[in-house]
Order: sequence, then structure tokens, then C-alpha cells
Amino acid sequence: MEGVIDALTRDLLTQQAGFDWAVTEFVRVVDARLPPRVFYKHCPELSAGSVATPSGVPVHLQLLGSDPVALASNAQQALSLGAISIDLNFGCPAKLVNRHDGGASLLRQPDRVYRAVKAVAEALDGEIPVTAKIRLGFSDRRLAVACAQATEAGGAAQLVVHGRTRDEGYRPPAHWEWIGKVRHQVSIPVVANGDIWTLEDYWKARTLSGCEDVMLGRSALSDPWLAARIRHWQRTGERLPDTTWTMRANVLKRYADLQRRQLPDRVVVSLVKQWLAQMRQGNSEANQHFHRLKRLTDLDTLLNNLIPSTSLCCEPA
Repeated sequence: MEGVIDALTRDLLTQQAGFDWAVTEFVRVVDARLPPRVFYKHCPELSAGSVATPSGVPVHLQLLGSDPVALASNAQQALSLGAISIDLNFGCPAKLVNRHDGGASLLRQPDRVYRAVKAVAEALDGEIPVTAKIRLGFSDRRLAVACAQATEAGGAAQLVVHGRTRDEGYRPPAHWEWIGKVRHQVSIPVVANGDIWTLEDYWKARTLSGCEDVMLGRSALSDPWLAARIRHWQRTGERLPDTTWTMRANVLKRYADLQRRQLPDRVVVSLVKQWLAQMRQGNSEANQHFHRLKRLTDLDTLLNNLIPSTSLCCEPA
């Protein structure tokens, strides 16, 4: 979710009931302790004291790297700045990240996952929890269970599993049943992730994985009300109406209004289109609007055209 889940996006998404916690974009760790400004950039909520969105949803800080010593040092830095939880990213499938020995590249060697988690857990010494996210492997699923067990042995308190290998990228389907196989081999809580776009997907993911909890990523951007609909269905058994295009468009307008207070309009245009592109996934109406709007370059023009105007006329008597 690098580049699409900043603090403003977290704020807008968590204004709807449904999310229990959120995770930052990853802080890239190489071989040195990063200065505080890097952590504040990725997680401005650190300055709020409670480390939560304005709606009160806790925000966990995510690190991505492969050097246990550097990860441990930066986890301590995050702790000193007020972080309430450290999440370790072993799931990013991006080629650039993997070429630089980060993200899912570590899934080829479970012992490296173990050493990374253990170093961070020992550095934090129980003061805040350590969690991790993995995929079902790099090229295949043979090491999925071993990698999950490595996170637990290293000291992770919770594990998110994305139901695909790195080589599968985001191509459907997500293998929720394989998440279940992983869950049976560890004792820490496992959270299911991947291809949960609808209430039906949510129920299938829970049923096939056996997980009590799920994580929403791209689908939260596609449908900002999905988490709220899931939570409402959990509590009442009732299905709320589907999210309309007008609701999606108004979220984009609020997002642009917040972003343009600190960024040039040309940058905000790109950010709005980026979120709009995410909304296309699984929604034909949003896809049509994306193609209608994608060539607009002026921010006000783009925003004014998000919701098409309808002209009314009458025939002469």
C-alpha cells in the first residue's frame, strides 16, 4: 500500500466505523538508524500522543528491511517516539523492493524471517507488541508454514497472511484455504488478507481460513464503506446498501481539499486519480468514471466533474 495510505487517507477511511486498527506505509530500513523526521513523515499520528487517527483508531508503525541489527535499532527509535506497535513487512511483492532484499524476498529463507523478528522483539523487550505480515511464499507455497512459524518463534504476537505468493502478485484468486493451513500450525492469532472486496468475500475468507479477523487493503480504498458494512452485518445481520458513486466521489473531494492545503494542485490531481484508479477495482461504475476523468489535468475541473451534472429539459407543448 506504499504511496496510497498516508495519514490523510487513514483519517478519511477511519471516519467510518469498522476498523479496529490501521497500519502505516512501510518505513524502509537499510543499515542505519533513521532520524525522527522519517518516522513523523510516515506516521504523523506519533505527534498526537495517542498514535491514532482523529477518529481514535490506533495506528501501528510498519518497518520493512532485512538487516536484523538495523531493524532492531529503528524499532527502538520508533518506540522512543511513542510508537504503540511495530509491524514487520515480509509481504511486499514489488520488484524494486525485492531486488534490494526487502519484503517478500525474505520468504525464501524462513531463518532470516526468524532473525529479523527476534531482533526487533528483543530490542523492544515487551514494551510494545511486534506483529508481522507475510505471503504464502515467494515462488511457491512450500515454505508458507515455515515462514509463519518463524514469525511466531521470533516473538511476533500476531500474523497477517496474504493469500498469494510473491510471484502471484495480486492475480486472483487469493488462496484463503491456504491461510487456514498456516493458521493450524501456529498458536498466535492469524489475520486473513487478500481479495476481500464484498460481504460475500469476507464471509468466504473467514470460512475457508478459519480466521476471526481480516485485513482490508486495496478493497478499503476501492470501497471506503466496506469495513462499516462488514461491522454492521456482524452486529445486526442486516446488509447495508452498496456504496454509490456519489459517496465515493465525495470522499475524493474531501481528500483533495485536505491535500491541496499542503501540496500543489498538480500533485493533488495525481493523488486523486491514484485513488480513483483503486476505486475501479470490482466496480464497473467507478471504472466508467475513471475513463471519463483520467485525462483531466486541472484540479478544480476534475473535482467539478466527479459527479456528472444532469440537465433537465421539457418539450414545448
